[in-house]
Amino acid sequence: MLIKRKRIRFYYRRQILRRLGRVLQALFTRTTVTGLENVPDDGAYIAVGNHAAAIEVALMVVNLPDVLELVGNGDIPFDPTFKFMANAYRFIPVRRGYVDRKALERARQVLEMGHVLGAFPEGGIWDHNVRSARPGVAWLSQQTGVPILPVAFGGVLGALRQIWRLKRPRLTVTIGEPIPPVPCPETPRERKAAIQAASEEIMSRIKSLLPPEDRTRMEPAQLEEAYAFRVTVTAPDGTSVDLPPDVQIVHGEDLAYYFHRYILLEVIYRNYKKKEAKPLSRYATITDPVVLGSALDVALEFYEDQPVFLSYRLGAPRACRVMDGLQSLRAALQWAEDNGYQMRIIPERTVSTSDGSQQTYIDASVKREY
Repeated sequence: MLIKRKRIRFYYRRQILRRLGRVLQALFTRTTVTGLENVPDDGAYIAVGNHAAAIEVALMVVNLPDVLELVGNGDIPFDPTFKFMANAYRFIPVRRGYVDRKALERARQVLEMGHVLGAFPEGGIWDHNVRSARPGVAWLSQQTGVPILPVAFGGVLGALRQIWRLKRPRLTVTIGEPIPPVPCPETPRERKAAIQAASEEIMSRIKSLLPPEDRTRMEPAQLEEAYAFRVTVTAPDGTSVDLPPDVQIVHGEDLAYYFHRYILLEVIYRNYKKKEAKPLSRYATITDPVVLGSALDVALEFYEDQPVFLSYRLGAPRACRVMDGLQSLRAALQWAEDNGYQMRIIPERTVSTSDGSQQTYIDASVKREY
């Protein structure tokens, strides 16, 4: 039974921030909002949206008519750029990669009080493709009997850079029809199946609301990606040198995939302020194995101390292969250092689109739109 509380927590603070956000949105963007008639008139619901960039959080808070309680990152420090805003609005922190029962219980209490919860079921922004939903949203709907409101945010990739340059990006906020509460069958197996089906429907509905150009750029079905990893080694006299058999780099495809998810490395030197790791993000221009090796040591130490970090984002099998690949890369860099060689890291990402065109990317330190 839902029990309506008079005010959601931090109500007045959040209202001030929402109104300020609307002013900033009008000044610095050209945002079109459609589907407001689909927002439930009264009672609790869970607003869910796609999450490829940081700006979607502000768009959800500013453009929905209700004051939201947000569920957000609680396992790593916030990027310094957004830390102030996150601390000002406040949210329910979730330790991603774990079964965070405390966070789920707090979220359930919000809904049981009749308030509105905002969540991004993809779980993070380390990949620009629309990904599968984590089960938490569907579980909350099943437990509380509240509907799910899909919201699609278009034009978000690169939008913040355009705002910094006063270019007023065109953004869209499209609100779809509510998804009915997730059913709660009698048996655990049936309940789990209902959650899985609802999670798939959530992302399918969000995808269907995206502008066509965003679906083309962000939906994996529209892209065929291939990854390959190689290095070039150069002696002091400029001649090319081959890696010896005992320092060959393993799992090159997974390693290239990792290097093209720049956030997996950026978190280390931005969020955790381990600036010694930053040179590794500039692998396209740095060829000194001493510099690259020292940066990689910091990254490896971080991933070993935070084993869930990669497995949550890449899946446990790929995370293990990436760690093995990074260890073999470290051995190759040490060999190059010992012999006075230079080494260039070349992770290749080849994208083939549905129209037959193909393009290969190497430098992932440039935050491209695709």
